[in-house]
Amino acid sequence: MNTLVTILSLGVALSIMVLVHEFGHLIAAKRARVVVEEFGVGYPPRLIALWRNKGQIVVAGKKIMIPRKFQLPEGLQVGTRVACETTTDEKGHLLLSRIEEVGAEDASVLASAGKVELVDAGTMYSINAIPFGGFTKMLGEEDPTYPGSFASKGKLSRIAVLVAGAGMNLLTAVLFFALAYGLGAPAIAKPENAVVNSVAPGSPGEVAGLKAGDVILKADSTDILDVAGLQKYVQDHAGGSISLTIERGGHTLPIVVQPRSQPPQGEGPIGITMGPRTTLHRYPWYAALWLGTKETISMAGFTLTVPIQIIRGLIPAELARPVGPVGLGQLVGDAVRYSFKTGWWFPVMQMMGSLSVALAVTNLLPLPALDGGRILFIIVEAIRGRRVDPAKEGLVHLVGMALLLALMLFITWQDVVNPIPKLDWSIFF
Repeated sequence: MNTLVTILSLGVALSIMVLVHEFGHLIAAKRARVVVEEFGVGYPPRLIALWRNKGQIVVAGKKIMIPRKFQLPEGLQVGTRVACETTTDEKGHLLLSRIEEVGAEDASVLASAGKVELVDAGTMYSINAIPFGGFTKMLGEEDPTYPGSFASKGKLSRIAVLVAGAGMNLLTAVLFFALAYGLGAPAIAKPENAVVNSVAPGSPGEVAGLKAGDVILKADSTDILDVAGLQKYVQDHAGGSISLTIERGGHTLPIVVQPRSQPPQGEGPIGITMGPRTTLHRYPWYAALWLGTKETISMAGFTLTVPIQIIRGLIPAELARPVGPVGLGQLVGDAVRYSFKTGWWFPVMQMMGSLSVALAVTNLLPLPALDGGRILFIIVEAIRGRRVDPAKEGLVHLVGMALLLALMLFITWQDVVNPIPKLDWSIFF
């Protein structure tokens, strides 16, 4: 059951992240007047063609709209000489009602004739067989010879389309973090008290009957208001006996514990780990949105500076290891299981926000096959004053994709043989 939850959680999480990313590319491409041939949910083969947007064709300088169910002649391409018949809609736009390829001697047969200057059959929206993620298929992504293609657009337009995917992921991160704070984030309760997080086997705490989740209210007759206060009291009475008053399941219980004066290494006198008592605090929408924005910016900055912090010794290298699908599945699955168990959705929202930031930052790295790598080629083009040969650029991205896949396989293998430490969400609550 845990494996199924992990797989489903990871599939849903990654699908949302990738679809949002591709939707950003779609919107920006449309605004840049790039011909988008298909926007797919999942990956091919195609299962269902949902609908197709109205397309357009430009003939002899005239822009003519293509109705959704109109079928263009097979093989129609830029440069073909055609004759058209059109009607006009209520907004005064020309609508294509008939089109056929003609020779120069047949041009007078229909109302208008000329060479095709642009063909946009409309964007096909589809559902595909591999049910994870999605894609945006743009015309001529590396070939500037096609009118309306991505590669034919100006440098700023291409950069805007490429950045839009990561930009949408960052906006999604703001939304998820805002939901985390709006639905309820852990906050230290007043009074803080001390909550038992774990009990070491064979320790005085286990012998006395302490359990994870117990709230310690008093030590003998002294009210315990925070973790530091309890730690000092226990240290002062090591070697003796303490009567703790705890709260468990809504009931108050007395427990007698005998703290050790010489505990084993890594354990305290009682053998428990503690944290402050927390509660859920629900922020108003404007405060949640502001906190979500701040957390997105902070996490993006942290992600970018991780290599520097590792070099400076501020972060242990083992804690900054890359995580593959197996590790991500574990992290997302743990968050989902904890949220189902407690009804608190903070872990899931936090995890989704973190994944969104990670995807955005990673995708903008200047590596071949990533959006950042494509942006790097555009910057090189601006510096050189001429475009890099599309065939050579395509080869670099192909090799880069192969290397990234190999790296991902290695990281996945590491996740299997050396699993990442389990994240215990209960320590935050």
